[in-house]
Amino acid sequence: MTSILLDCLKLNFVIGKHGRETKQMFKTTKTKQVREWIDHISKLDYARAVSLLKKENAFLAGQEILKKYHDTAIWSIITKGAELLDSTTLPTARGPLDEFSMAEKVATRKFMEEVGYGTSPQNQRLWCNLWKNLFQMRKAGVHRILFYRTKEFDEYCKGYPRPSEISLLDMVLSWENTYGPQIELLEHRAAQWSQGDFTGQVYLEDPNVTQRLEVQHMLWNNAANDWLSSDEESAARLAGLNRDIPSQLWSPFDINTISENSANKSSFISLVPADDKRLMVCPIIPVRKGDFLGVFAGTIRFSDSFDLVHGIRGPAEKLWLDYSKVTGPLNQMRALQSGSDANVQLQWELINEEDETQSRLSWRVSVRALRVIVPFQEIVREQ
Repeated sequence: MTSILLDCLKLNFVIGKHGRETKQMFKTTKTKQVREWIDHISKLDYARAVSLLKKENAFLAGQEILKKYHDTAIWSIITKGAELLDSTTLPTARGPLDEFSMAEKVATRKFMEEVGYGTSPQNQRLWCNLWKNLFQMRKAGVHRILFYRTKEFDEYCKGYPRPSEISLLDMVLSWENTYGPQIELLEHRAAQWSQGDFTGQVYLEDPNVTQRLEVQHMLWNNAANDWLSSDEESAARLAGLNRDIPSQLWSPFDINTISENSANKSSFISLVPADDKRLMVCPIIPVRKGDFLGVFAGTIRFSDSFDLVHGIRGPAEKLWLDYSKVTGPLNQMRALQSGSDANVQLQWELINEEDETQSRLSWRVSVRALRVIVPFQEIVREQ
């Protein structure tokens, strides 16, 4: 499921740059028209050219989703082709019996030849099985997974053992029931991130969250740990707290760094109902030791007035995090007593916030994994 969730994030990040829309786009198979179209784009002013490219990229991402999903209709096309065949002309079946009629096998080969697939006997068997499985999955109610299916998913389906105690259809249906709602939430989150909104307030659009948590949108912000005041930030700088060389850290919302092997898992943290009253913080993809799970929301303080209830001490005297007025998804973690079975820790990190005009050192209170965490395992920290 990890590759499917990654695909969902990347495609919806691109779509979110333009927005969801149904419209005709430029399509051609003629190279002359391709060249003319690109010449046209290159002559546009900057604003119109950027707007057009964002739109085209969004539609290309949509086309990729459409291509994955329309494969679920191929088996119905093949069975219609099988009905057109003259049964008296079909070859005699050879080899062990399977679930496919000779008419379906012949129709499959004919379809593959016409569309352009390789027609070796092994390729015919693999695709025949896959197309029938995809068709059955869609008919049974699997949709979100099929929108973002990947080569890894296809290979899993092609190699699924037969017979098996649990059928492939039942297995994928169970995944759809578990991951389908999470994929839909990830679509919304990716769209918000693509617009530069990293506050995480999109979490508050989930009814499961709002039914169990009362918080104002303006108080929900896990994008970064800002200073409470410029005066305290200046006082901390004068005290020499930022003299260390900052860690080499990338933005947790840089879509180009997100991959299965990336240490950044912040995009895949979810709030799941633990019961009728409580939310559980958990990842929806596997997490490894040291992975970055996001920012623990709060404001940075440099003050003697430490809050014993809503304060987390920093690595230097008077430096602490105040989370009394700001919260976020990772702040909903349960806190266990010291020496317990916590699987994450809060880690103060000095980061370098660069833009076109200046470089500025700042603090971030990150949540880092202490050990392997499996999907939907609750994330808990030490008190």
